[in-house]
Amino acid sequence: MTSSGRPVVFVGDDPTPSDDLEAAFDVVALADRTAVADYLETTPAACVVVDGSDTDRVATVAAACDAAPSVPIIYTTATADGAAAAAATRAGATEYVVREADETVADRVAAVAPTGDATDAPVPEPGKTPSALEGRSPQRDLEQARPSRERTPERFDDAHFAVDEDFELTAVHGRADDLLTRDGAVGTSLWEAIPDAIGSALETQYRRALAAETMITLEEYAPTLERWLRLRIAPLDGGLSVSVSDTTERHERETDLQRCEAIVETIDDGVLVIDSDQRFVHANDAFADLVGTDAETIVGMHASSFVDDATWNDWMAVAMSLTAGNVSHQTIEAELQRVDGGTVPIEAKVTPLESTDSDDVSFVCVVRDVTERNRRADVVTELLETTQALFSCESREAVADVVVDAAERVLGFEIVTVRFYDPDAEELVLTAASETVSDLFDERKRAGIYESKMGEAFRQSEPIVFDDLRTDSRSTVHDYESFRGAMCIPIGNHGILNVGSAVTGAFDDRHVQLAQLLTASANAALERADRREDLLRHEQVLEAVEGMVYAVDEDTRLTLVTDPLAERLGYDREELLGEPVSLIFDDDSYDRASDRLEDMLSDPQRDRGAFEATYVTADGDRFPVEIECSLLPRSETDIETEAFRGTVSVVRDITRRKEREQYLQVLNRVLRHNLRNDLTVVIGYAELLCDRLEDRDLTAAATTLRETATDLARTSEKTRAIQYALDRDGDLQPVDVAATVEDAIDTVEIGDATISVTTTGDYHAWADPGLELVVDNLLENAVRHTGAAPTVEVTVERDDEGIRLSIDDDGPGIPPAEIAVVTGESDITQLTHSSGLGLWLVRWMVDSYGGSISFARSPLGGSRVDIVLEAAPPESTGATGGDAADAAISEPADGP
Repeated sequence: MTSSGRPVVFVGDDPTPSDDLEAAFDVVALADRTAVADYLETTPAACVVVDGSDTDRVATVAAACDAAPSVPIIYTTATADGAAAAAATRAGATEYVVREADETVADRVAAVAPTGDATDAPVPEPGKTPSALEGRSPQRDLEQARPSRERTPERFDDAHFAVDEDFELTAVHGRADDLLTRDGAVGTSLWEAIPDAIGSALETQYRRALAAETMITLEEYAPTLERWLRLRIAPLDGGLSVSVSDTTERHERETDLQRCEAIVETIDDGVLVIDSDQRFVHANDAFADLVGTDAETIVGMHASSFVDDATWNDWMAVAMSLTAGNVSHQTIEAELQRVDGGTVPIEAKVTPLESTDSDDVSFVCVVRDVTERNRRADVVTELLETTQALFSCESREAVADVVVDAAERVLGFEIVTVRFYDPDAEELVLTAASETVSDLFDERKRAGIYESKMGEAFRQSEPIVFDDLRTDSRSTVHDYESFRGAMCIPIGNHGILNVGSAVTGAFDDRHVQLAQLLTASANAALERADRREDLLRHEQVLEAVEGMVYAVDEDTRLTLVTDPLAERLGYDREELLGEPVSLIFDDDSYDRASDRLEDMLSDPQRDRGAFEATYVTADGDRFPVEIECSLLPRSETDIETEAFRGTVSVVRDITRRKEREQYLQVLNRVLRHNLRNDLTVVIGYAELLCDRLEDRDLTAAATTLRETATDLARTSEKTRAIQYALDRDGDLQPVDVAATVEDAIDTVEIGDATISVTTTGDYHAWADPGLELVVDNLLENAVRHTGAAPTVEVTVERDDEGIRLSIDDDGPGIPPAEIAVVTGESDITQLTHSSGLGLWLVRWMVDSYGGSISFARSPLGGSRVDIVLEAAPPESTGATGGDAADAAISEPADGP
């Protein structure tokens, strides 16, 4: 025995405690935690020693602490084990001792075991003060043991007091004084110390224990402490020994458990708990309903009772992996086997329950019936397969048939019709129907879109559901008396899907959603079918075209080639279909064509463009072509992302044109070379004659010769300028028009002419440096073809049409016949032609700028020429001066 007279409880693999422990104390050796808990529930102990050297017994520590919270517990191992020490301490161990240490287990038991606690104290005779108790003053013991009333620990343990047969307090230890009033000193009546107990069940239990000399254990709630307390009332030497322990946490756990059980029983999902023996220890009614039995029958059954072996092995593998990892739970899918032989697909969320014993592994599972979810998934899968069938349809009628079949077979609808919209008649035309009811609609093949709610659903693109067609004021029932529930689901702007049922209220939001999945696919298929029909018509038209045309898809592969193009390339048309379009281009031309295409894709306003290229025939020959390329229609998203959907291109063989251009270039160069050289000789001799001849008539003739040759030389220069205008690359830039006019005035020989310029600012137009040639020729025309001292007014302004350049003179004006030829109002003939090249140069240049030119009578009396160009933002170009224009039309000196 210890000095308190109580035994020491020992638990370990070796049933025989160490010699030093048995020599020092009365030891009770127990086998497991269950025996420890049972013993401590009925018998006071001085200390519990748990040996965890060979087996983890942390769970035993927890069981002992729960059974007797006030009894010290020592956890010991043969060698130092930090993890075991930490786990045992968390479970409630008072100390951790290593057996190989200098201080033995017996030494630590002697240190922590109580010496003469309240339950061992001699019960004094009534009316006597136990002042001789172990040679100490009871009052001093009480003061030493009584903690400050200002402190209230979270737990209420280590409280002991004793009373004699008259219920007078003979000893008060630990926190027992917190249970008693201020009058609860040794020697006072218990009933004065706890007046609330008088007449209560607690008084009855005290008196019963004393009278029957039997130990009574009970639990009471202490309102002043706000704690649940367990009182162990034991007879001792004619009186009673009372030991108090705090059970609040257990009560709270039980309350939480009861609350959880109440919740578990009310939720729709099945909930079950499986213990370490793999048996059901709890199952709610929802789980019992899933397997077709009652919850009481399930409890105690092995957890594999409702699944096959493979599923059970997978289930347990998942459960065990959770205990070894950091994942709190895992969800698995399986099939439950019902007691009636059926199966139920389920989804189970498996969560391990916390335990201090690694061998005690329990799990809670939340089980959900996924039959409906799987059915919906199957429906969606079948609808996706239906989408493939819809997209393979060649006609609108085929689409309607597939929709009716899918609505019946996949969605399970009884009565189905599909009506397509006829925009000319504004009617919904019956296109397909269920075979069982198709005869019902013989007299109503067509229905106006303003005649019924079916038409309203189509017009508003919103579904309409009828619970009962007979009573719904919205419905317009004809001869369909067998119908009750119905719904109308629009198919985009193509038509409507009608579904009927003989059952009232047959359709809800879920049916509408599934039907809309089907109609969405049908709408896309109809759009595709329409595009296919349009494309087929276009292909038929294009194939009948005599010209050279081809089309490519988004992968730049040829999808259409006309016979004339295939023949020119030296292929059969079928050989080219499916081939990359780069096959017919030479490398450089294909790169340039790709650049032009990228330019079109990057500009939302452009969907076509023209460019020249070189094609390569099957034999390797090359020939030049001009291609007019048009992008296939694109959506707004395609335009934003610059996506390519294909092109259609018209091709012209320009071999002869290129040959003519080459001939003209050669002739032009030779002609201008010879003409310029010969005229230089003529002008030189004419000037010599003018200087040396004395005869007036001869001098006049020489002068005329010189002027005529000079004019012809100027014509040659204008020819060179016109060639420049024709050969330009066409790239425009912002040009300062007013500055260009000033530069042109500085270079023109104005003689006695008076030229004025009026402008209100710097106006820029889309042009190029050649604009100065335009101004130069107009000024020259105004100065040379007027009187001796002509007046010329130049105005630059901006109006609603763009940048306007106006040139007025006071001369005789340009002959109307010449204006008509230049503007194209009259054809060029031997009788009607322009006498000079200047106005032709002006017209061609302005046309190339995208501008316009017009002629009118000037307020000065002569001609007025108006040129209007597109306004451009200001830009520093440095390309508006005379040097730029001269450089633009310069050419190398001719060789021999």
